[in-house]
Amino acid sequence: MIHIRRREFLFAVGTGSLLVCLPAFAQQEKRVRRIGYLSPGSLQSNAAWLAAFREGMAELRWVEGRDYVIDARYGNGVAQTGLGLAAELVAAQPDLLLTTGDEAVRLLAQRTEIIPIVFAIIQDPVGSGLAASLQRPGGNITGLTSLGRDLAAKRLQLLKEAFPRVARVVLLFEPANPGTLSQAKEIEQAAPRLGMRVTPIELRQPADMELAFKRGVAIGAQAYIMTQGGVVVSQSRAIADRINRLKVPAIAGWSGYVEAGGLMSYAPSFPDNFRRAAAYVHKILKGAKPGDLPIEQPLRFELVLNLKTAKAMGVKFPQSFLVRADRVIE
Repeated sequence: MIHIRRREFLFAVGTGSLLVCLPAFAQQEKRVRRIGYLSPGSLQSNAAWLAAFREGMAELRWVEGRDYVIDARYGNGVAQTGLGLAAELVAAQPDLLLTTGDEAVRLLAQRTEIIPIVFAIIQDPVGSGLAASLQRPGGNITGLTSLGRDLAAKRLQLLKEAFPRVARVVLLFEPANPGTLSQAKEIEQAAPRLGMRVTPIELRQPADMELAFKRGVAIGAQAYIMTQGGVVVSQSRAIADRINRLKVPAIAGWSGYVEAGGLMSYAPSFPDNFRRAAAYVHKILKGAKPGDLPIEQPLRFELVLNLKTAKAMGVKFPQSFLVRADRVIE
């Protein structure tokens, strides 16, 4: 007969329980994290941004599928869908929410004060009331800005420098998006000192494009400028095609417009912002509080020109302007 002392028995039982619990604890720690992603744009218009985010995560040794998955929702330029998509994502209770700009952040923030939210291209988080300050945003929100409002007038100036004879410009903006409204205001205020007249035309949804361009032709638009927003970004190729057929210059606030065949853009590198957003996600999933992480500004800015489009349209950039380009598509 084998005799086991009570103390030894209790130790063995306790150790056994510990051995049983340890694998379960380790498994819990290594669980796959779910990242909800919301964009008012399309799958195509977000592809390069999410690819850059994945690169940033890989640099921090997060492996998609093993360590995290992305549950994405796209509004495809239809503003009315944002409400439902935001509600779906929050209801799914992801570990973290990643998103693009002002309107998407606002929709998510209205539905959760608990789930961390990281944005990559918001325009004015403090001015819009989403953050207490850039240094300490507070709450459950942090990320990177796009300086969309600050750069809006600069785009109009670049349009004038590239094409000095342009005087009548159509401004395509989204009235339901607070970020694009602030951009539109800056552009309108800058126009008189540049000797330009700007006519704002609303784009609430993709279906509005037909009427918008008819109005542009009717007023004799010599050029177009677009604000950053879900509708215009998701419709980059369609907008570029329409403007190119009119054979007038245009400038946008995202490089995807030029990559889709548009003439020129000036903006921060959105892919670079998304790559850097991975560092926020990494820190938060490791236990940091979003409200303690300072909001950062873009580090890379790009003037992108499409010479192939310019040739097809019969327009020419001055040589002095060409040498300033950060990237040229030929």
